[in-house]
Amino acid sequence: MRFLPVEVVVMPEISQRAFDFDQWKEMAETNPEAFEFNRQRLIESVLAKAKHSDRLKRLQWRIDVERQRSKTPISACLRLSSMMLDSVYGEAGLADALSGKAVKKDKMAKVVDIASRRDG
Repeated sequence: MRFLPVEVVVMPEISQRAFDFDQWKEMAETNPEAFEFNRQRLIESVLAKAKHSDRLKRLQWRIDVERQRSKTPISACLRLSSMMLDSVYGEAGLADALSGKAVKKDKMAKVVDIASRRDG
């Protein structure tokens, strides 16, 4: 299989201006490789300037993995929406933290003796 060279449109001023949805939409439709290149570049730029960038990088990695696992953009959207809802309304989520109901993570687990179950 032979790959043709792909023209990647670099948008150098991308992080210094307001988000232009129509421009990004057009790029995604006409030049997906350029869209992905610029998307990654913008994300890296934002993360580099952010407080708690290590935590945000881990979150972005998780988002990227969910996008890769999805077969369609709608599937990716649903996965990410579910992740977001879990982080807000799930156990020890933002809603619990804001209401003072945060669950302690140092709960003890019940240990089950597997050997005695096999003999019985």
